[in-house]
Amino acid sequence: MNVYLFMGTHLPEIRQCLRFLAGAEEQDRLIELQVPAGLGWPLDDPGFSRSSEYNAGEARWVLDPDADETVFIVLDPRRSPVGQLVRLAEDLGKCLIEPVKVVTCVDCAAAEQSAPLRAWYEACIYYSDIVLLGNRGSASKPFVRDYQKHFEKECFPCLFLFLKGPGNPDQPLEILAPDTRRLSQLFDLKDAEPDQASLPGLIIDASCDLDMEEEEIDPYRQGPGQEAPQAHVPDASPFIVPLPDPEPITSNQ
Repeated sequence: MNVYLFMGTHLPEIRQCLRFLAGAEEQDRLIELQVPAGLGWPLDDPGFSRSSEYNAGEARWVLDPDADETVFIVLDPRRSPVGQLVRLAEDLGKCLIEPVKVVTCVDCAAAEQSAPLRAWYEACIYYSDIVLLGNRGSASKPFVRDYQKHFEKECFPCLFLFLKGPGNPDQPLEILAPDTRRLSQLFDLKDAEPDQASLPGLIIDASCDLDMEEEEIDPYRQGPGQEAPQAHVPDASPFIVPLPDPEPITSNQ
């Protein structure tokens, strides 16, 4: 099973991006879409094998890691992404699933005008592999360029790509590829520790130069001895671009 997580506020672009990616996936795979309830997302989209809504405050994910299926999960932009990601990490970890990609779709025009929205996107990008820069028509070119440079200076390992037209990713195969880049270790599946008692020939010299992974300091989650996370995640609800209302069904009679 391939699971992809998507975050963002420009819902029409996200919908088009997912439809485009569904068309680029292997044609014999089932493509499932899961979206938050109450966003007016049409669930009869022919681009997907099946679609469903979930309640972001109550949802628990139980997925079959052996299923030959691709699942796109859209996080609720009306809620902080951090709590949703933590819950998803717990549920997917129980299913022994690590997301193939965590993707943030940036509304460049809105982000240029709002520091709180930029802070919200930065929280999303901290957990992401791919950043898709969209809605660039009304954003200045210097902003788009400097926005990418900001994350390069901060050594974020995510890959920046573009959404074109209504929301088509310019490099869909980079999104669907199985490699990961994300800075956060939130979704890393922990490998079982080897049983040294069953490995009598294994001797570890204390002077060896072991490649020990440093413990992550996550600015968006409360750590031991902290009263609150280091970084605040603003509310992105005022910046949501809703999906258009469905066209009414007219009668020819």
